[in-house]
Amino acid sequence: MSINHTHDGLYGRDTELAVIDRVLDGVTAGRGGLLLLHGEPGSGKSALLEHAQRRATGLGTALLEVRGAEEESDCAFAGLHQLLRPLLPRLPAPPAEQAEALASALRLTGAPPADPALVSMAALSLLTSAAAEGGAVGPRGLVCLLDDVQWVDRPTLRTLLFAARRLRSDGVALLLAQRDPGPETLEDPVLPRLALPGLDENAATALLTAVAGVRPAAAVARELTHRTGGNTLSLTELGTLLTARQIQGEETLPVPLPLGPRTRRAFLGPERALPEPVRLALLVAAAEESGDLATVAAALSRLGLEPSCLEAAEETGLITVVGRHIAFAGPALRTAVHSGANLARRRRCHLALAEVVRPHERDGRWAGHRAAAALGPDEEVAGELQRAAAYARSRAQYATAADLLDRAARLTPDPARRTERLLDAARTAWQAGQAGRTEHLVRDALAIADRPVVIGRLLQLRGAVRMRGGVLTDAYRALRAAAKALAADVPDEAAHCLIQAAEAASHAGDPGRFRELSAAAERLAGGTPMTDGTRLLLTGIDRVVAQDIERGAELITAGVDAAQRSGDPLLVGWAGVGSLYLGEAATAFALFGQVAEAARASGHVGVLPSNLEFTAQLEMFSGRMANAEALTDEGLRLARESGQENLAAIHLARRAFMCALRGDERQCREAADEALGTALRRRIGLAVATARHALACLALMRGAYPEALRLLEQVAVAEPGSGHPIMAFFSLPDRIEAAVRSGERQAAEEALESLERWQARSARSEARALLARSRALLAPDDTTAIAHFEEAVSLHSGSVPIEKARTELYFGETLRRARRRRDARAHLRSAAATFDRIGAAPWAERARQELRATGESARAGASTRGTGERLTPQEIRIARLAAEGSTNKEIAAQLFLSPRTVEYHLYKIFPRLGITSRTDLARLYFEDPLLFD
Repeated sequence: MSINHTHDGLYGRDTELAVIDRVLDGVTAGRGGLLLLHGEPGSGKSALLEHAQRRATGLGTALLEVRGAEEESDCAFAGLHQLLRPLLPRLPAPPAEQAEALASALRLTGAPPADPALVSMAALSLLTSAAAEGGAVGPRGLVCLLDDVQWVDRPTLRTLLFAARRLRSDGVALLLAQRDPGPETLEDPVLPRLALPGLDENAATALLTAVAGVRPAAAVARELTHRTGGNTLSLTELGTLLTARQIQGEETLPVPLPLGPRTRRAFLGPERALPEPVRLALLVAAAEESGDLATVAAALSRLGLEPSCLEAAEETGLITVVGRHIAFAGPALRTAVHSGANLARRRRCHLALAEVVRPHERDGRWAGHRAAAALGPDEEVAGELQRAAAYARSRAQYATAADLLDRAARLTPDPARRTERLLDAARTAWQAGQAGRTEHLVRDALAIADRPVVIGRLLQLRGAVRMRGGVLTDAYRALRAAAKALAADVPDEAAHCLIQAAEAASHAGDPGRFRELSAAAERLAGGTPMTDGTRLLLTGIDRVVAQDIERGAELITAGVDAAQRSGDPLLVGWAGVGSLYLGEAATAFALFGQVAEAARASGHVGVLPSNLEFTAQLEMFSGRMANAEALTDEGLRLARESGQENLAAIHLARRAFMCALRGDERQCREAADEALGTALRRRIGLAVATARHALACLALMRGAYPEALRLLEQVAVAEPGSGHPIMAFFSLPDRIEAAVRSGERQAAEEALESLERWQARSARSEARALLARSRALLAPDDTTAIAHFEEAVSLHSGSVPIEKARTELYFGETLRRARRRRDARAHLRSAAATFDRIGAAPWAERARQELRATGESARAGASTRGTGERLTPQEIRIARLAAEGSTNKEIAAQLFLSPRTVEYHLYKIFPRLGITSRTDLARLYFEDPLLFD
């Protein structure tokens, strides 16, 4: 369901609005229209009719409105009187016999009740006459809006259905809104029905944001959508009843949820009319979220109630019993029944349920019921909640485990144990990707913590959260303080903190911090692979930044070995960063891939976006653009959902670079501008430099060389908060090219000197290939340039296909200028094919132009891209995994989707590829794997 922010403040109702608008448009064209909107209380029926009222007024049609009232539901023709009363004084009377019947039905005379058929004919005559007369400002037509028709009297409904069957070309529309369950009278095939489902999570998020004034955390929006079934009224009232901290996930949602007055009236009116035993049975069913009939029946027995109470509740339509499961008419009703009860009644029900479900305590149900009934601290209940959390965590249900641990901590009487449980809850919330909640739990724990190790661990979590979504300098300070608190007792954990502090400094583009971090690492005791690897990597990176490349390379290489021996994901990931400082992209990719797969397998949503940042970048440089885009989109989504806005800015900058390679100027600038908006404000140097490099790449591809040079010179200034040394290093070949083509030879030579210092000692052939290409661009004549290009082509290993293709493009251009057209064509063909395959459209077109200049007819190569033009990056990833034999469930786990979503994507993918089965998909993949790049 899509979200709409402009239609009268309605969210998630684009489909319904479109249907209503079609009915109203038909009225102005002289056609009849019928529609019954139906749904649970608070689903937005009245709001949709209000939209119809405004639209009809704008179209100039006549308008009649009725609102059903429960107290008038037994009064025959009360609704018809409300509908037709405005017409009686100003329209010609129907034929005499009809007029008499109508006057009798509406109690306008003292005549006895009339023939219903004559009443219906009279109503039809009045409605069609009103439509023919038209509205006040123009077109003919009449719109009748009837709200709350479940309370409109049955004779009126039968009269309107009689008219509806005959309104085909009279310009009359009847729009009715009914609360489910509705009257049997309206179960008529003549009346089209449109159900109003609950809002989806995206629409609920937009609604809560508008009402509360703050954007809800993803986990909170998900929970509230689940608890209310996406009910518009419930969500609207919760947006005003919950605090901003609760909505943003910084504080736990209250149990039970608060109930607004309109929600209370809408849902609990029918429930309060029931006998007390039946109401209590409903409350027991609402308190037992599993809906298990046997459990509820056993609890009723404990309360001295008969199972027949459930039968009485079922007869009201509030619940249904299917097999051994009890279901409420909607999640919002279940929540309202539970929240609307007073504390004493809720406690009775939860205690009875706890006695029944205790044998199944591993799933947390027993502890949950006991906790709901607790009036104060209770160590026994807290311990059971902790055990249930351990079980949930063993199944990678981190959000559930965080809830259980939070509740356990609040019920723990001993302060020291409460601190430990708050720490455990904070760690688990971070694993679940709940950044705001993690920060809140850390704050509460620090207020009562007194042991250095516990304080250090709490500060480490605070630093991790702030690094992803706060001020990087604050994150750095918290992590340095954490390392100091942990160093004496747990040096490996202190090393963790130093690595994370290095990451904060790196994201800020502040490598000067590495000197003090490496000094702190030198002081760590232990001599373990973790402490040794930390010291080697931090000291090695510091040496590279200080231009001592040879010593830095030795230390980083040793640090990578130590990280691999440790097996610690954080250290392995940082070994990948160290490899990037050496320009060793292939090594870095392998290391990041290990960490990302471990994060996927564990379900740690909190750490996955960070790893996807690097794997997406390296997939891009490896020429797997579709995979890179899918990884970037996934990382951006997860970063936003888990409140990691700093990482979201980095992913946006990566997306801008990919859009630049595709030549998509609009999307590149949009992503870069959004990334820079966050990054400059929060001083995220890595994101600033990446976004500017993306814009420079775009300018380079368009031939706007002075603009490209200006941007690349900004990238080269790796100052904290506005640049990054890795980006300064990696952008050097582009800077050399931009300077040469801008006629700025001195700037090009200075950049070449920097590149030679960084990569001249590199044993990696790809690094030496870029150096040779840069020398070729600066060569004094074509003969010298050709020699350097030949060296560059021979050195390219193919691990970065886009760079090899660029070298071949420039080589081909030089050969053509030297009138060696035959030699030029081979390189230009190869370059064009590679650019086409990876989707670098501007460079592909430039290669084809050069081919045409050599006298060869060059056709556009878009068709060689296979699926890349037809499938989205996400679909390509799903197709590849399915072709490799992964099940829908396994694909869903890897991509953090639901199995149903995977199935839906495959349903769309098969016809686009001209296949019908997974077997065909596997065959296609192994015959031509490039189709899935």
